Amino acid sequence: MNRIGRRVRAAVNPVSTAATGWWCHSAMRHMLTGYGPTARQRRFIRRGMRGAGFTPSPEQMKGRAEAIDELLGRGDHEM
Repeated sequence: MNRIGRRVRAAVNPVSTAATGWWCHSAMRHMLTGYGPTARQRRFIRRGMRGAGFTPSPEQMKGRAEAIDELLGRGDHEM
């Protein structure tokens, strides 16, 4: 039984893995459940970019850092 079980698992695992990968990145999952990547996210996944591709300039980073420092320095601790 062990040998038969190993052969069955060896045959099923690649199919199962492929089906799982398709489901996780499919529009069908997003359409049916509301979860999963959107069309734009799927394009990034297909291209292997994963959201990387935009690097802010040093001026933008400095502006962001100043804005964060200003927010943290306000002393507003109320929500």
